Amino acid sequence: MPRTALDVARRCLVLELLAQRSVLEIDAEVPVPDRERARVSWCGRESDLGVKDAVAPDERVWLDRPVGQLSDDDLDDVHGRGLGAVILLWALGRVEARPTLAVVEDVLADKGLLGDGSVAKARAAAEAATLRSEAELDEALAAYARTRGKAKEVDDPERIFAGVAAHHLTWVLDTSMSFEDDVEV
Repeated sequence: MPRTALDVARRCLVLELLAQRSVLEIDAEVPVPDRERARVSWCGRESDLGVKDAVAPDERVWLDRPVGQLSDDDLDDVHGRGLGAVILLWALGRVEARPTLAVVEDVLADKGLLGDGSVAKARAAAEAATLRSEAELDEALAAYARTRGKAKEVDDPERIFAGVAAHHLTWVLDTSMSFEDDVEV
């Protein structure tokens, strides 16, 4: 039995916050003080979004650290979590086709639960979320496993994306799995 749609939606909101945090760290066109104000504003809304208890300890550190203070390794980790939001958006039926690396940015911008930034709308979207069938989730997990197996190089971007996808789908399908657990696919 998979997790509830609300649990998946809450995890997705956390990952979307991390994706935004990643953008705030690297967007050189916006002055750092403005980006820092945006970070503080969103981080202060976690309770309003209903996700405060869904934030993992390492995610808490990344969200709380001021703009300009994430290391390259932190940015890689935060970016990877942001990729996972796309998979969860698909699992919630907000994206029609199973995501690939090529559509990540468009999916987050167009289909994310955070939407236009309205906390009330984001929370309502999470609470109204539905989950794809377990069979469809299993099928997607198998497809991502095949993609990983076809890659010739360990650092192939499609292989990495398929690994992120498999991790997130395994978490959705296996309620005994902690989000931080590693999975073999």
